[in-house]
Amino acid sequence: MNADNWLYIAALTTVMLGGTTIIVTLTNRSTTSAIHGLRGEVGGQIDSLRGDLGGKIDKLQGEVNGLRGEMSARFEAVDARFEAVNTRIDNLDRDVQALVKHTFGIDRG
Repeated sequence: MNADNWLYIAALTTVMLGGTTIIVTLTNRSTTSAIHGLRGEVGGQIDSLRGDLGGKIDKLQGEVNGLRGEMSARFEAVDARFEAVNTRIDNLDRDVQALVKHTFGIDRG
């Protein structure tokens, strides 16, 4: 082989290695930018979900606090009714004792 053939082989090898280098570099850059873009989208979705979840938790806490207040008010109403019944029972007990004393003559001494 003469020197011209070797020159052509060297030039072809250089062009092929250069082309391969360019393709690998561009593929690497493209993949890296795609990954960064995907990372940004996923991060945005996660932040959005956190905000939605935080809002729902706050709403649920408000509803639970409202229910707690309503239940406390109802228990207080029930306690007031029990107190009224206890007062009536105490009065009834006093009246029955007075009737028994009067009927059996205990109060006359």
